[in-house]
Amino acid sequence: MKIICLQENLIKGLQVVSHLAGKNSNLPILNNILITADDGIITLTTTNLEIGISCKIRGKVEKKGQCTVQARLITDFISLLPKDNIVLEYGDNKLKVNCDNNTSFINTLNPEDFPLLPKINKESEYVINIQDLKNALKKVSFAVSYDSVRPEISGVLISLENERATFVGTDSYRLAEKSINTNKLPDEKHVIVPLDTIQEISRIINYETENEVKLYIDENQILFGINGIELVSRLIEGSYPDYKQIIPKESKTKAEVNTIELTQAIKRTSLFCKPGINDIKLTFVSEKGEFVINSMSDQIGESMTVVKANIDGVDNEIVFNYKYILDVLSNIDSSTVSFEMIDNKTSGIIKTKDDEEYLYIISPIRQQN
Repeated sequence: MKIICLQENLIKGLQVVSHLAGKNSNLPILNNILITADDGIITLTTTNLEIGISCKIRGKVEKKGQCTVQARLITDFISLLPKDNIVLEYGDNKLKVNCDNNTSFINTLNPEDFPLLPKINKESEYVINIQDLKNALKKVSFAVSYDSVRPEISGVLISLENERATFVGTDSYRLAEKSINTNKLPDEKHVIVPLDTIQEISRIINYETENEVKLYIDENQILFGINGIELVSRLIEGSYPDYKQIIPKESKTKAEVNTIELTQAIKRTSLFCKPGINDIKLTFVSEKGEFVINSMSDQIGESMTVVKANIDGVDNEIVFNYKYILDVLSNIDSSTVSFEMIDNKTSGIIKTKDDEEYLYIISPIRQQN
């Protein structure tokens, strides 16, 4: 194998795929990047057996072939080379790297030992705007947590139907849902994508300028395609909870409050929470237009902050885990946020005027009498 490519092109591709390669003492080949040169195309590939990423880069193929090289080493090394043409030549189990006045030889592993990525059927193609996808994943993925007992909630539900894509994340204590418009869909699909995969594709699209992401779903696998990059992942088996039934259909109290003021008030008040419980009480005083945040601990003391708010409905109060509120406030871009609730035994809803297709549900902390 012998290829020539610009340092900028090579390092971009390496940075896309190398993140997936980790320290695996049982299978050292998984710590490597597979470099493939074939028919004028240079492809970089990594996998951890659950997720695989391949990235095509521009360059000249002088001799076809394959090799695998340690991901961290090759990425760090190439990043330190000048922005010039780099020649990669494989032979005698070593990768020769030549650039400017530097020549280095890196030990390799047998490319035949590198696991093959699954082949995904691309007959049905789903196209999503990249900014819409980025926004949706940001607003729901933080609500997901690993659950070995209930693996079906250890990922993001993606529902594709009626020219709409809906993304849902939950850890059973809170739930986030975000819907976006899409082009006409080839057929209806409902799949659960592992959180690791969601985090990986979120990382990739943060640095991409393309307008669209293409999705392909085939039995137990999903493929995200964008600008020469393909990420393939297994899907989580099982049925996602019927979360629609837990969304309150009405409310007795609605309060709209400034996002920044609320965030700062909760951060201050949370310092006085009971350790391990993280409880803060929210009190809505309709006549005064006051949103009162209170926390108390026998060991620490007590704190109360009053934030002005537009409140409709009856006076009310509810206790939440403050971390769940701060999580959503840090992942929305709206200047104001609204709370909707029925009573202190029913889940509350957080919404924003800027995004009518987003909602966030939090279960209350029940107070002991």
